[in-house]
Amino acid sequence: MARLKRGERQRRRRSIRNRIWGSFGLKESEIAEETGLDRRVVNNYLRELKDDGDIHKDGWYWYRD
Repeated sequence: MARLKRGERQRRRRSIRNRIWGSFGLKESEIAEETGLDRRVVNNYLRELKDDGDIHKDGWYWYRD
């Protein structure tokens, strides 16, 4: 697995969080498509953001907390 450049991980997290915060709910697949990241990678970031209390999931959709 390739290492990310310095700050890339935080940039990706912010990008995903901001997309969710700027919407009325997004599916994981929509976030992956918009960001160009693999769904598994997006899922990992979503779980981190959820654990941090930034977002929550209701059904298939992710929302701002």
